[in-house]
Amino acid sequence: MVWQRITTWEPPTRLAFEMESTDLGFHRFVDTLADVFELEAGDAGTRITRTTTVTVGGHAAAVLYPALWVGLKSVHRFVFRNWERMASRPQETAA
Repeated sequence: MVWQRITTWEPPTRLAFEMESTDLGFHRFVDTLADVFELEAGDAGTRITRTTTVTVGGHAAAVLYPALWVGLKSVHRFVFRNWERMASRPQETAA
């Protein structure tokens, strides 16, 4: 699990948060893990831009950083595909 703290909340355009702690194995190597979501309304829908900042420390940083980057990219793709799938479903109305 990853515990995060919201650092910026500017509805409806911006949300940022930073990892405070985690029980996952990478916690020994990651100094900073922060995300910013920016939402921009458009004619065809809402554009979501996610920016992730990772700082890897320690002697093995050069080796670990590429693996962490690939892992995070995989998680991001999964999340965005899930959001896209949910957004394409018909809206349910309350009874």
